[in-house]
Amino acid sequence: MNFQEAVYKHFKFTGRAFRDNLPALAIPKFHWGNQGDHGRQALARVASDMQCRRGVEIGTHRGDSSIMWLKQAKKMHLSCIDPYVTYNARHSQNAQNAVYAEAVERLKPYNAEIIRAASLDVVDSFEDRSLDFLYIDGDHEFDPVVQDLVRWAPKVCKGGLILLHDYGVFWRGGVVKAVDAYTSCHRIDPWYVTRDYMPTAFWEKRICHE
Repeated sequence: MNFQEAVYKHFKFTGRAFRDNLPALAIPKFHWGNQGDHGRQALARVASDMQCRRGVEIGTHRGDSSIMWLKQAKKMHLSCIDPYVTYNARHSQNAQNAVYAEAVERLKPYNAEIIRAASLDVVDSFEDRSLDFLYIDGDHEFDPVVQDLVRWAPKVCKGGLILLHDYGVFWRGGVVKAVDAYTSCHRIDPWYVTRDYMPTAFWEKRICHE
């Protein structure tokens, strides 16, 4: 099943007329899992229906989203990239080490590998157009999100799935600003945003230079 068929199987849509660079608001047709996260649950089923086989997740933490993807897209091998380093005063390095150890244990039953590194440090180890699934949920500031998109999008093959979590007002709107700039610059149309508490922006990789 291709992207369009899978997306229309699991979502219905409404436009957002107050935007110049318009995403369509994606509303799941069915509800699964945690309330407020139905959109990502539906996207996991989209990835399954598209038969995604090679994916990258940037920002894994304890592995909740990794497990969600892999429970549905059972044929996919997922590379989970996260440096597990302290990033503010609330998270000590010991705490990050504990989170890493927890993620390793939780992901053992699944077809996943954890790469403990910064996303930009390992991007060159992946061949261009080698992925059909990319989920970005790392540093939410504008510059890092743009850098992840610019460096990692070429790794996705034509027809692949690109997703970015937390497309909302969180973290000073860095994800929103980055996604809006990227989709406008690359003239990506259509693209979509889930109606979740913490929305996910997503689109199909259509041309090789995106």
